[in-house]
Amino acid sequence: MPDTHTSSRFAMALANYFKKDWSGALLAVVILAVAIELVTDGKPFFHPSNLMTILNNSAALGVIAGGMTLVILTAGIDLSVGSVMGMTAALVGYVASYWGFPPLLAILFGLTLGLSIGLIHGTLVARFGMPAFIVTLAGLSIWRGTGHLTTGAQASPKLDGVFDYFGRYNPLTPLRNGYKEGTLPDFLMPLGEWVDANWIEYFRTFQMSLVIFLLFFVVLGLIVKHTKLGRYIYAIGSNEQGSRQAGIDVRRYKVLAYVICSMTAAFAALMFLGRAPYAKSDYGQMWELDAIAAVVIGGTSLFGGRGSILGTFLGVILLKLISNGLTLAQLNTFWQMVVLGMIILLAVGIDIVRQSATPRKIKQVLLAVAAASLLFASIHPVSQFVSAQISLFEHNSVSSLVSQGVNLAPTQAKRVLDPEAMVGVQSIVSATWMAGVSLLVMTIAGFAALARPGRQTSVAMMGVTVLAGVVLTLGGWPGVPVLALGAVALLGSLYTDTLFEQARQH
Repeated sequence: MPDTHTSSRFAMALANYFKKDWSGALLAVVILAVAIELVTDGKPFFHPSNLMTILNNSAALGVIAGGMTLVILTAGIDLSVGSVMGMTAALVGYVASYWGFPPLLAILFGLTLGLSIGLIHGTLVARFGMPAFIVTLAGLSIWRGTGHLTTGAQASPKLDGVFDYFGRYNPLTPLRNGYKEGTLPDFLMPLGEWVDANWIEYFRTFQMSLVIFLLFFVVLGLIVKHTKLGRYIYAIGSNEQGSRQAGIDVRRYKVLAYVICSMTAAFAALMFLGRAPYAKSDYGQMWELDAIAAVVIGGTSLFGGRGSILGTFLGVILLKLISNGLTLAQLNTFWQMVVLGMIILLAVGIDIVRQSATPRKIKQVLLAVAAASLLFASIHPVSQFVSAQISLFEHNSVSSLVSQGVNLAPTQAKRVLDPEAMVGVQSIVSATWMAGVSLLVMTIAGFAALARPGRQTSVAMMGVTVLAGVVLTLGGWPGVPVLALGAVALLGSLYTDTLFEQARQH
């Protein structure tokens, strides 16, 4: 009886946990972080300086994602945030460098730009009834083009040091310098000594961007959870017509959501300038996709009315972990874009399935996560194998054209491999073909398993995941941390029916 009672309490606790919109993102962050810690050599992943670096690198994108959350909660979308960020960064640098604006006035100018753009978007969507997708898609082009035209797509000179306070400035520097110069008050000297002694090991990567990032999410979370603005945004996203009938000024609050979103994009531009040496209009390209991905990964529904600021924060961190993992796997930018698109599709699919919340659907979601982990883990060897095969095919085709006397452009002639390059490509094929093909077959089998979710399927998928881990380890390829996430998802699928049954009984 005690065992049954304990099991029931555990089932209820687990069920309550997974009711949270951010539950999946938190679990994924923990699993990936622990897995990376276990497989990474050198400085531990959980070392404070490494964690601070991750937060610093996440800061500007995180601020944009926070504003995007409000728009998506209203069942809207803003595809222009990357362009707003780039234009604001370019124009702030332009007026500060060439028009002689003092830094503070240039900063105020940038924030005003964000506010104005948000008013335009919000008015067109809320008051004129234009689809948010069309309005902000147009904005994506308009604001990027405006930034390029205004500045000639040229970088500004080095910006004033005031902008460093939004990014690279270390707020512990005065404490350390004061201790070294002996100008600190006596009661602060021990603290200054401690900071100085641990500067290189711990505090060198502590920056204002990290402080702003954390404070921003704390403040935004309090606003969304404890103010009328937050409550009304959730209500509008859940049922716009019902909200209007309840007396909520739907137009006003939708406009506010777009204003906040564009202003956070403008503020993110200032944070980016705080870490970049100069301003340029091409900053923030594709950041709209990154921001949307972070929001949906964090559990916010693209259909509106459900989600959380905490989930978005975790989504940003998870996205950065995945990006770092792909970089460590030496995948080029194009593959990373492919992976990002697949993550968005997976997150939206999970959101659709979660609305039904039946055991079968939940198991399908968990199997999909496991299959996706196989796909992500196998990208490195598969991409090497496919790229090498394409190079060989192109070499043979172009060589055949040359032998027939066809005149080729210089770029086309480069497809012909010299003997040394040919040896390199052939060695890649011989080293990766077995692993690449086997991992690809495993991935296809993983997605095929979604049609028949069950205990036997989950056990079989667990075996496939372990086998994939062995293949990756023997080949020296990264990817085991991602497989760990899939393994945990499969464990969850094995106990889904039991947990649902216990939850129903209590």
